[in-house]
Amino acid sequence: MLGIKLKNAALTRVGRHDASLPTLVEEAAAAVIAPEAPIAAVYLSSFAPAELCGIEDVAGTVSHLLSSRFGIEVPVQGPFRTGGEALYEALQASERTDGDTLLIACEKMTHVPAGRAAGLLAPRVSAAVEQQHGATLPAMAALVTQSYMRGYGVPYQAFHHVAIKNHDHAARNPRAHFRKRVNLETVATSPLVADPLRRHHCAPMSDGAAACVIGRGDGPVRIGGWGRGLDTPLLHERSDLGRFPAAARAARAAFDMAGRGPDAIDVVEIHDAFSPFELINLEEMGFFSPGSAWRALEAGQLHVGGALAVNPSGGMKARGHPIGVCGISSVFEMLEQLTGRAGERQHPGARRGMVQSAGGVSRDTYAFVMERSQ
Repeated sequence: MLGIKLKNAALTRVGRHDASLPTLVEEAAAAVIAPEAPIAAVYLSSFAPAELCGIEDVAGTVSHLLSSRFGIEVPVQGPFRTGGEALYEALQASERTDGDTLLIACEKMTHVPAGRAAGLLAPRVSAAVEQQHGATLPAMAALVTQSYMRGYGVPYQAFHHVAIKNHDHAARNPRAHFRKRVNLETVATSPLVADPLRRHHCAPMSDGAAACVIGRGDGPVRIGGWGRGLDTPLLHERSDLGRFPAAARAARAAFDMAGRGPDAIDVVEIHDAFSPFELINLEEMGFFSPGSAWRALEAGQLHVGGALAVNPSGGMKARGHPIGVCGISSVFEMLEQLTGRAGERQHPGARRGMVQSAGGVSRDTYAFVMERSQ
């Protein structure tokens, strides 16, 4: 199982698109499918195609496109909710797959007003009992943020600097939704969304698609380990709202399989749908002790060129957040970084990296350790 390679990956521009969801899928798939390398399995991730686009059978839609456009006649498995979930399931099945596996991730969100989208997505991000009390993803993220600040002495301004860093990285990323740097005043005075989270602490709604091909044999990047972590689906049942134990479990399993630890990692693409989540996840994954990641950020250690490049793509916050695409979009960034093709955002000497993908408020989390093959 440890011989699985990342052979290719692609990402459309992330942001507002007039193109349809199938058109975005076709663009991403065309960039990775090679006629000389048959596809034996297809895994699809798309969070809410029915709610947002009225596509009830997105797997059937993608299957028809792959058949008519590329001659790929294999069942499409999914849709999974996140790219990380799809990749994890594909890797789990890789020992039984005779040939390469294609992963497709797609989402189209910007055509729906933000308020309406929040209502449409609420049943997918919270349990019925939470919805009865008006729970939305930003509201639950705000509760986590408050608990994290109180429990670990993390200053509020630290979250501003997460956003500033990720916008700085995204300004160098030609595929990013936001390619504009922001300053402290802009972040600190942006409208309040759910106290204490402001607009610039929250990832945007975005359109986009991504694809990658994994399999045995040759490939520029080796996937050395992967893991999954689960937590209670109800927020009020957690013993500490300011922690994400699912992230710790996923990272520990991935590191154990890869025979590596946090000290071996040069670059990380991590879940930051809300800026505080970046710091919590870094700590849970073992890069920093609880409540201390903000100090490394303040010292510039988490920027491209620092000790550990975190979200060099710009992360969900600035690269963009087409929900079902996240995870595979990070795989694309990791391929760029580990092969030295990331251009202005290239982290010097990047040889080993980690991708994290999470669903909701870290109810299920996936982690992958990758390294350059040569």
